[in-house]
Amino acid sequence: MSNKIKSWAFLLAIVLLASANIEAQNKCGVSAEAGKKIMEQMQFNRNEMRDYVHERGSITYVPVRFFLVAKSDGTGRASERAGFQALCLLNQNYLDQDIQFYLKEFKYINSNSIYSNPTSFSGSNALANQMVYNAINIFMVHEMAEEGVLAYYQPDAGPSGNDWIVCLEGYAGQDLVLTHEVGHFFSLNHTFYGWESSGGWDEGVHGNPVSAISPDGVPNEKVNMSNCMSAGDGICDTPADYMFPNNNCAYTQNAKDPNGQLLAPDIHNFMNYVYSCDDYHFSDDQKSEISNSLFSSSRNYIRPNYTPNLTSVTGTPTIVSPLQSETIATYNAVPLEWTAVSGADKYLIELTTSGQETSRIIANSNTIVLTNLVPNKSYLWKVMGYNEYSTCGGFSGQKIFKTGDQLSDTFTVSEVAQWNIGPNPVKVGIPFFINMEATEAIQASVSIHTMTGQMVQEFPQNDFKAGQSSFEVPTLNLTAGMYLVTLRTKTDFQTQRLSVVE
Repeated sequence: MSNKIKSWAFLLAIVLLASANIEAQNKCGVSAEAGKKIMEQMQFNRNEMRDYVHERGSITYVPVRFFLVAKSDGTGRASERAGFQALCLLNQNYLDQDIQFYLKEFKYINSNSIYSNPTSFSGSNALANQMVYNAINIFMVHEMAEEGVLAYYQPDAGPSGNDWIVCLEGYAGQDLVLTHEVGHFFSLNHTFYGWESSGGWDEGVHGNPVSAISPDGVPNEKVNMSNCMSAGDGICDTPADYMFPNNNCAYTQNAKDPNGQLLAPDIHNFMNYVYSCDDYHFSDDQKSEISNSLFSSSRNYIRPNYTPNLTSVTGTPTIVSPLQSETIATYNAVPLEWTAVSGADKYLIELTTSGQETSRIIANSNTIVLTNLVPNKSYLWKVMGYNEYSTCGGFSGQKIFKTGDQLSDTFTVSEVAQWNIGPNPVKVGIPFFINMEATEAIQASVSIHTMTGQMVQEFPQNDFKAGQSSFEVPTLNLTAGMYLVTLRTKTDFQTQRLSVVE
């Protein structure tokens, strides 16, 4: 079964369980004001790019940053896996336009306002404060204040505007959702633009034929396309559409345009609201507008002229150790190992306790030593490989191990006489230093993990000279809390605690 079919089977199951009335529930949260800005941007792009000729067959690689949002206390964080699924589908759906996306980074933020009400005044301010304009910025959240909203795009385009996307984590891997929002990012409106506030055409409310003006004040597009450049979504090869959301991938209405002609909307278009189809597409004119947006001046910041690692990661790892149901004597030094996967340069480990609490760890090789587990606790774990471009791989099978109650005393790095962290505590945004006395020159990595095992910063290769030396570590990505700082050579590692305060 293809990833696309699996994705839609999952979405349909969610929808059927949630409600039989999808029309009243699932929608994009782009407001009428935002839609107007998107239309203005499309017109600006058309004028700016009128004489531009894009060389077909030349792929543009676009960076994507996923913000994984948790509550202020760090609970409920969206998962990396949702970002992987989203990236996989985006690359499938935009490949025929010579656009491919790659993972710039994951950023981990704790914010109640973004987590539960991103469209509020405080939520929008918090989003704006997080923006970094060198990638498409997508915020993964667990809740939206407005019922039924799955995702939304917030204009204006470019670093002088807002230019972010917010998406419910549970829908990021669904075919229509993020592809639709990235369409908005690239200056496409809904095919039914002007009908968003109405909830869709209703003969008893809007008449049949409809009037010349939509409920939101936009001219209604006519079937004969005589006003297609100035009405509806402003795109001529997307048929007139007055919003007919449903969940059976079929148009069965008899709506008529202002001339009395029957509509035949394109319900398979990515910028529509019709769910449960399996052959979505962009029209040729929509693809031209996407290209105009991508190569416009407002989108310079997502064209870094960089080609990511394009090796396809299709294999799944096999867990090597611990063995099934094995008990590890220690709890603060638990080694995990799995088979390497061709093309993968990173691995995502999901670790679930018997209480169903899941932590996620990113490793740079096929081994890792966990230093912060709980004694006498059972853990279920699995792992998948990926690289910055290829995120469609699968997880390994799952295995269970149990920690013991012994505290390991093997945390030594043979070449290091002593080292410390200072200042400790350190204030948010202020760097700290690793001060070391080494018996010989060494190369070591420095990583920072949360107390639940999530790596938030890593500095892979650092040279420390013999004798006294210091290494400055920035804290820009760290919020207030306790962290584990690990110094690791090829054979040994040592960990110390760091307190970050406001």
